[in-house]
Amino acid sequence: MDFYVLLSNGHTAALERKASIDWFPCPRFDSSSVFSRILDEEKGGYFELTPLENFELKSSYIGNTTAIEHEFVTNKGKLKVIDFLPLGLPAIIRIFDSEIPFQVTIKPLFETGLINPGVEMKDKGMVFRNFNSKEGLELLINGDFVIESQSRIFMNKGKGYLFLLYTRDLRYGLFSNKSFVYADPYEAFQVFVNFWEDRLSDVKKIDGIFDDIFQRSLVTLLSLIYRSSGGIIAAPTTSLPEIIGQNRNWDYRYVWVRDATYAAEALIRSGLTIDGRRILDFLFSVIDPSSKPFDHPLYPVDGTEPIAEEELGWLSGYKNSRPVRIGNAAYLQIQMDIEGSFMNSLYEYYMLTEDKLYIQRNWWAIEAIVNWVKESWRKKSTSLWEERGKTEHFVHTKVMNWVALDRASSMAIKLGYKDIAQEWKAIAKEIHKDVLENGYSLETRSFVKYYGSKEVDSSLLTLPLFGFIEANDVRFLSTLKRIENELQVAPGLLLRYKDDFLGKVRYPFLLCSCWLARVYVRLDELKQAENVLKKIKQCATNMLLLGEHVDHLSLEPRGNFPHIFSHAGLVLALLDYYEKKQDFKQRPKPL
Repeated sequence: MDFYVLLSNGHTAALERKASIDWFPCPRFDSSSVFSRILDEEKGGYFELTPLENFELKSSYIGNTTAIEHEFVTNKGKLKVIDFLPLGLPAIIRIFDSEIPFQVTIKPLFETGLINPGVEMKDKGMVFRNFNSKEGLELLINGDFVIESQSRIFMNKGKGYLFLLYTRDLRYGLFSNKSFVYADPYEAFQVFVNFWEDRLSDVKKIDGIFDDIFQRSLVTLLSLIYRSSGGIIAAPTTSLPEIIGQNRNWDYRYVWVRDATYAAEALIRSGLTIDGRRILDFLFSVIDPSSKPFDHPLYPVDGTEPIAEEELGWLSGYKNSRPVRIGNAAYLQIQMDIEGSFMNSLYEYYMLTEDKLYIQRNWWAIEAIVNWVKESWRKKSTSLWEERGKTEHFVHTKVMNWVALDRASSMAIKLGYKDIAQEWKAIAKEIHKDVLENGYSLETRSFVKYYGSKEVDSSLLTLPLFGFIEANDVRFLSTLKRIENELQVAPGLLLRYKDDFLGKVRYPFLLCSCWLARVYVRLDELKQAENVLKKIKQCATNMLLLGEHVDHLSLEPRGNFPHIFSHAGLVLALLDYYEKKQDFKQRPKPL
């Protein structure tokens, strides 16, 4: 399936389709974008490269990197292009080798499509200025070219590059006295490739049909970590709709505590321990030990206060899906499950590394989380699905309260803090008992979405994944059957729930499929798990990227893209699956 591809350098990202860059926030992931055609075909702006005649186009990632190689094939010859974002710079480099002339179209608009730039021609390129500030874009052109207009450049055949740099102050850019400090694009590309090859050198190996999407999922997770802080954004886009033409459009270019913990666990279990710990370090850095540890469910990539949600009325939205939003009002919610999610990923880190020093140095945060959960677990909360204006005693949230205390008490025992471990374990047992008494319905013979409800939601699949209950417990098996019957809209594809404050839910949420595969693994139903994993892979684009949701009929991605929930969830599911298969191989045959 042909869809957008992701370019990233760990500071910002670009989304590209058919050699047209249609999204490029500068200077970082959560900044305003200078190309926004993905959100408005007419007013968004883009950076496109194309031959002058009919062509066929083949595109692929270069190894395990976020660099893209394009090959245009025409009747008169080929055009090869390599696109990447150089390390350390809010920039795009496009290296070309062409047997034919081609055209470059560049139409930046500052502040996400709001402000037309002033354009200045240079001997070796162009400068685009935002007159409301000192910021701008500089395009340095190497090759045989003619600037035809303020937005079009004719390139003759041959070799060369296009180097587009964003700067907050044009006095220090590619055409300034400081220009000598910027890298040669060919050297920058080699450094970029070496960087990525080194990052994945210690990754666990998975053989077979899932190896390619496993590797690409890890690359995607790594590429969405903001290198300056270690915070990992949920997705590099805003306002790509869950349902085209409707208003389920949100800004995901922030660090969600919950999403980040899934990514950290996926990286740690895959062998990328240092990268996973950097995510944990970011999360430690925003903990407030004097109140709710995570004051907000999400944070900007620098860990500061979230920005208010606003609507950009001048953009029509992806395929006319309004509104386009920046910021996310979910930061106003009090989500009580995220401390447990964090504690679980920290526990997984400790169990794999036995890094007592790391746990001891951060014990203040563990105590702060436990103290908060001890005092607050009986309160209502917003769910992990962030339904606006709805608080309940959600079963998943209560289970994550249990997780927080269970994992904390286990680490306390490992560190020799036996007295507090016993205290925390006792409260965990109290929460466990409360969920079994109030979160399980004798009438429906299943766990339910929240206390007093008769509905199920897919988050109940996590109960055995976190060890709250055995997967083969009859109470869970009956819950699983309800989820399969009521929320499965295609084999292996599940809705989160049936409806919410915006109405009926239409499309499956891929993380739920990952949970389902992991449940089947725990039930020793490996063939069913494999079928779900195959279905998830079918939902990936031709570049093996996953959206948050998927249209179960066309298998096209929906929602912000690509999404770390889906990629992290798939990595964890694949690790569970292959570890169980290996365990089966090692078991002696019965006599």
